[in-house]
Amino acid sequence: MEQSKHSEDQILKLGKKLVKELELVHTSNTLARWMAHYLAELINNIDKCESKEEKSKLQKECCEIILEIWKKRERVPIEKPTERLKPIIDVISLLKKNEHPFIPNRFFDKKKGSKNSNSSWLSFLEIVKNNSERIYRKSLIAMISEELLEKDKEWIEEHDSFLSDDEKSVVEYLNSIREITISIHGEEEKEETENQKIKKLFKELEEQLNEQKEELLSLKKKTLNALKNKSKKL
Repeated sequence: MEQSKHSEDQILKLGKKLVKELELVHTSNTLARWMAHYLAELINNIDKCESKEEKSKLQKECCEIILEIWKKRERVPIEKPTERLKPIIDVISLLKKNEHPFIPNRFFDKKKGSKNSNSSWLSFLEIVKNNSERIYRKSLIAMISEELLEKDKEWIEEHDSFLSDDEKSVVEYLNSIREITISIHGEEEKEETENQKIKKLFKELEEQLNEQKEELLSLKKKTLNALKNKSKKL
């Protein structure tokens, strides 16, 4: 039986976590309100019980109910463990595999392209590619706040043994997220306030976008001048 894999204390702790999660949505969800009240009452009855024999019996029954609810958690009106992280994890997975939609580096061969009439376009495309990658990564990291990770960290640290294989596979990306955050922000930014970090982030994004715009205007000027000179020769 599944219950034998976990101690009763672990299962009751999971039950209290479910009550807490259900209470977050109970104001607008009748099922969540009923389930939160039902589970809380079962757990409270155990604490009130004076007879050891009766308490042991109630604990066993309560644990069986908690495990049954957990087994069917996809139908329980709570935010599932790691649910909010999945879209971000999908993006990070693509970045790890280098499957993002940017043009491969080998396309930008300056030695081959320097004598080509399209070298100005290649130069522009290279800046767009490099800056887009930076903007993409920085924007992604900006999405990954401590608040976003905190709830999932709680599931992992306190109820790891109850998570499914799929949920556990999601957990593996948490360290990757932290590593990317540290490598991009650096240790020196620990002393910065949240306001300073946000201002710095937007300043960097604006600089990269402005660089692309300046290169675009330069390309436009060169292209129009080339057309103008060509029409004069005709």
